[in-house]
Amino acid sequence: MKLAPLLFIGSLLANAAFVTTFALRPALAPPALRDFFLSSSAKAEAESAARAQAQQVATARAKADTARGLASQALLWSALQSDDLRTLVARLRAAGFPASIVRAVVTAQVDTHFNARMKALVRVVENTPFWKPTPANSFYNPKFFEEMNQASRERSTLLRQLFGDDFFASSGLDPTTEQRRQFGDLSKSKIDLVQRINDDYAEMLSQVRAATNGITLPEDRAKMALLEREKHADLAAILTPQELEDYEMRNSPITSRLRPALALINATEDEFRTIYRLQQPFNDQLNPTGGIFTSDMVKQRDDAQTQIAAQLKSAFGEARTAEFLRAQEYEFQSLAQLAQRENLPLDAAVRAYDLRTSTSEESGRIFDDKNLTTDQKRAAMQTLAQNAKAQLIGTLGPNAGAAYASSATWLQAIEKGVSIRFQGSITYLRSLPTSNPSR
Repeated sequence: MKLAPLLFIGSLLANAAFVTTFALRPALAPPALRDFFLSSSAKAEAESAARAQAQQVATARAKADTARGLASQALLWSALQSDDLRTLVARLRAAGFPASIVRAVVTAQVDTHFNARMKALVRVVENTPFWKPTPANSFYNPKFFEEMNQASRERSTLLRQLFGDDFFASSGLDPTTEQRRQFGDLSKSKIDLVQRINDDYAEMLSQVRAATNGITLPEDRAKMALLEREKHADLAAILTPQELEDYEMRNSPITSRLRPALALINATEDEFRTIYRLQQPFNDQLNPTGGIFTSDMVKQRDDAQTQIAAQLKSAFGEARTAEFLRAQEYEFQSLAQLAQRENLPLDAAVRAYDLRTSTSEESGRIFDDKNLTTDQKRAAMQTLAQNAKAQLIGTLGPNAGAAYASSATWLQAIEKGVSIRFQGSITYLRSLPTSNPSR
C-alpha cells in the first residue's frame, strides 16, 4: 500500500478521535470551537453561568464604587463640616456649591438643633397627666407657650442672618408665594429688613406679655401700644409711603378681621382697599392693643362702627353696605358655613339670618304691646319661637335647621319670654316678669 493513502486515513482517524474527544469533553476544545461541540442544554447552562458571573462582577464593582463614593463623601464632609454655621456656609461657598444647595444643607443643620429643642417641649406636654391642663394651653401656662414661640422666632432669625447676604440674594432665589402674599412687590432685601424689624419687636412684645402672667393691665397695654408705634416708625424709615400702606394692608388686624366677610360678599380689591381705608383711622377702637375690651372700649367700638357704616353707605350705597355689614356678623358667618356644609346656596343663610332679625324685632313688639297680659305675651313669644324654628328647618333643611335652632340662644330666650334686640355687637335682653302663682 502506498504511503499517501495511509497518511490520509491516519489523519482522518486522528481527526475523528479529536472530534469524539471534544464532543465528549467540550471544555478541551479550543475556545473558538468550543460552542460547536456544546449541546443546547449545555449552552444554556454555560450562558446562565456566564450571566451569573457577570452579575457578580458588576455587583462587586458597584459595591466598590459605593464604598469609594461614601469614603469620598465622608472625607469631603469632614473637610467642610463645622459646628459654627457661618463657617459651614463659608466652606460650602468656597467649595463651589450653588446657593440652593448651601441653603438646603445649612437649613437641615439648623432644623436638627431646633427640632431637638421642640421635642423636649413636646415631651413636657406628653408627660402631663390627662386630668391636668397641658402646658401648651397659653391660659394656664403662658411661659411654656412663649418658649415655643421663642424657639420659632430664633430659628427664623438665625436663618435670615445666615442667608441675608448678596450670595443668596443674587442666586436667583425669588420670594416664596407666601412671602409675596405677605409682602407684595417688595424686593428680597426689603423683605429681609422688614422681617428683622418684625423679629425685634416680636421679641420685645413677647417679653411684655410674659411679664403679665396672663393678666393684662392698662400699663401693659400702654407698653404694647408704644412698641407698635415704634415698629411703625421703623418700617416707615425703610419703606416708601405706598410700600408701607400696602404692607400694612396685607398684615393689619383689620385685614384679618375683614377677610371672612369679604369672601362672603366676593369683594373686589378696590372694595377691600376702600373698606380698609375707612376702618384704618378707627383701628385703636376696633382692635385694641392686648385684645381686651372694657365697657368703655365696647362703646367706643360701637360708635366707631356707626361712623364707618355711614361712610360705607356713601361709598357703596345702601344695598352693598348692608351685604357687607351682615357678612361681618359672626352669626351670619356661622350660618354661611352651615349652608355650605349642606350644599345650600348662600341665599339660604341670608334668609335664615333675616328670619333671626325679624323674629327678634317681633319679640320686642310683643313685649311692648300694652293690650296683652304678661301670660299672653309669654304665650305669643312661645308661638313666635316655634314658628321661627319651623321656618329655619324649612330654610336650612331638617338636619341643619334643627341643629341650628337647638343651639340658637336667641331663639331659646324668646321661647322663655325674653325680648331680644340686636345692635352692633351688643344684644339687649328684656325678660317678662314671672307670673304670680294662682291662689
